[in-house]
Amino acid sequence: MAAPHETTIENLTGRWVLVNMLSPPKRPGYNHIAIYRTRTYPAKQTLFLNWFEQLLYIYTQSPKLIPTYHPQQKVPWLIRKAFKFATIYIQITQYQTPSETTQPSTNIDFLQTATAGLAATREERVLDWKISDHEDYFFGGVQARSEFVHGVTDAEGIVRPGFELQTTNGNAEIEKYLRGEIEADGRKSGGFIVKDCSKNEGGVWVHTFERNVKSGWTAEQIWGFEMFGDERYFSRRVVVMGTKGAYICGRVVFDFIKHQG
Repeated sequence: MAAPHETTIENLTGRWVLVNMLSPPKRPGYNHIAIYRTRTYPAKQTLFLNWFEQLLYIYTQSPKLIPTYHPQQKVPWLIRKAFKFATIYIQITQYQTPSETTQPSTNIDFLQTATAGLAATREERVLDWKISDHEDYFFGGVQARSEFVHGVTDAEGIVRPGFELQTTNGNAEIEKYLRGEIEADGRKSGGFIVKDCSKNEGGVWVHTFERNVKSGWTAEQIWGFEMFGDERYFSRRVVVMGTKGAYICGRVVFDFIKHQG
């Protein structure tokens, strides 16, 4: 079901399921998670099942786009196959802990479980923009940092997430996509919902940046809520960049199941 309005970026606690396919407004049948783009080639109309397959394409399948690729870094074939057909469930717990400053730190913990016999993974984020290390069997070793960001008004008078782009060799298209100005194919986008934010009239989002310690690929994300049709979903816009400039723009979209407990 669509996310209830009391569930916001400041309160994501609950049980969610990864959505494989949704249609953005006014474009029936279009798979918003599926356009593959690079800086040096035009967009290819090759559709993937979900965001994991796109990331795998850059991370494990494309030595031509990533010359630093090594065969031993491949995700095992059985795991790739399982992810293609698995249903991914996410238990999110958001809470605050004391920090070194006068303001408490916001923590967001993800417990990911899946069908198809895949092992569970756990991800813990602290929104203090400090680098933390994470490792699992799917993505390997990753260094990540996360923060809340607030809204800025663009030239058209629309409030968008304000953040400093971290992706090396990032361009205007990448920044516009993460801000919610355009879709992955360059069309104008309705973008993130601003009025959801319970305490911040100017909008609040989560900005994250990850770098794989072996392969070097990076993933930059903006988390918020977007409308698909008439329903509201938790959406993570992501740009994955390879070491030689090949990148993809896509969304990871979650459907709300229930509150915790």
